[in-house]
Amino acid sequence: MNTSARLLRYERILDSSRTMAQLMYLLVSLFLSLGLPLVSALAFPGAVGFGSVATGGTTPFVVTSLADSGTGTFRDAVSVSGRNITFAVSGYINLASPVSLSSSITVNGQTAPSPGVGIMGREISASDKSNIIIRNFRMRQGNLDSDTGKSAFNMGHASNVILDHCSVEYGVWDSIDAVGAVNVTVSNSIIALPIGQQFGAHLETGPVTWYRNLWVSAHNRQPLTKANSQYINNVVYNYQAAYTVANTGGLFSHDIINNYFIAGPSTTSANDDYFQINTNQKAFASGNLLDSNKDGVLNGVAANTIGSAVVLTSPWNPTSQGLATLSAAAAYASVIATAGASPRDQVDAFVVSTVQSLGKTGAIITNQASTGLGNNGYGTL
Repeated sequence: MNTSARLLRYERILDSSRTMAQLMYLLVSLFLSLGLPLVSALAFPGAVGFGSVATGGTTPFVVTSLADSGTGTFRDAVSVSGRNITFAVSGYINLASPVSLSSSITVNGQTAPSPGVGIMGREISASDKSNIIIRNFRMRQGNLDSDTGKSAFNMGHASNVILDHCSVEYGVWDSIDAVGAVNVTVSNSIIALPIGQQFGAHLETGPVTWYRNLWVSAHNRQPLTKANSQYINNVVYNYQAAYTVANTGGLFSHDIINNYFIAGPSTTSANDDYFQINTNQKAFASGNLLDSNKDGVLNGVAANTIGSAVVLTSPWNPTSQGLATLSAAAAYASVIATAGASPRDQVDAFVVSTVQSLGKTGAIITNQASTGLGNNGYGTL
C-alpha cells in the first residue's frame, strides 16, 4: 500500500472513530435527558423498568432459621451489606420488631423450599438504602404491628430498588411507602388488602415503573405516584380510587398503557379509576379498560381520559411502548395466573379468587382476620 493510500485509510478510520464517539455522546445525552438509567447489567434476567439498575449483593448467605433473630435468621442475613440471600427453610418469620435492610442486598425468596417464605407482623424497611433486589417474598404486616405509622414495606429515600413477584398485604400505613425513592420497579406483584389507612402504595420523586401488578381492595393509592411513572399492564380491582396523583404541585409525566380497572362491591364511583390528576400532569394513555358493571363478566370499555392532565400523543419514556406487550385483557389473564409469590399460598389464593368474581365479591378491610383465613387471617405457610 503506497503512502497516499495509507493516509487515506487512516483518515477514514479517524473519521469513523469521531462519528462513533459523537454517536455515543448523543445516545448518553439522550438517555440522561429522558431519565433513563445507563445500566450494564439487569438486576436479574427479565427485570424491567427503572429499578432494573439495582445491583443487589454477591456474598452468599443462607437463612437456616425462621426465628426472629439470631444466627442464620433473616434479620441476621440483611444486617450486612453485599449479601445474596437464599433460604434453606420455608414458612412465616414472625417479627417482634421492624427489620432494616442494609444496602446492596438480594433476597431470593424463590430459593425457599415449598410452600415458600415470608414475614408477618412488622415492617421491612429499606429506607435510605440502595441497590435492593427482593424476589418471590411475602410481606404481611397486619394488626400484630402496634405501630400504626409503619408500612408493610418502606423504601423512603432509597434508590435502585426492584420488587418482583412479591406479595404485599395487610399494610397499616401503606402497603408500600416510598417517599423520596429514586429508580424503583414494582413488578409482577400482589398489593392487596391494606388495613389502617387502607392505602396501596405511595411513591414520590421517582422515576418508577409499575408493571403487571394486581392491586386489590384498597381505599386509594393504587398507586399514589408523584413521579415520572410507567404504569403498564396492571389490574386494579374493588377500588374506591385507583391511579392517583393527588393534585400535587409537582410536574410529572405518566405513561398509562394497557391496564384493566375492575369495579367491585366497595367501588362507589367507577370513574375514580383516575383520581385527583390535574393540569400539572402530562399523561399518555392507551389501551386501558374499565369494567364498571359488577356483573361477573370481564367486559370493560375504553378508559383513557386521565382527569384534566395534559394529553401526550406518545409516551414520555421511549421504553414504555416496548414494555406493553399485552393488551389489557391479556394482562388480566397473565396477572391472575402469575402475579405474587410462588407457589400461591392461602392469602394470595383468597385475593385472586375475589378478583375472579369480577364485581361480585371483595371488601376493603380493617383487620386481616376478617378474611376468615386461619392463623388470625395470615393463613399458613
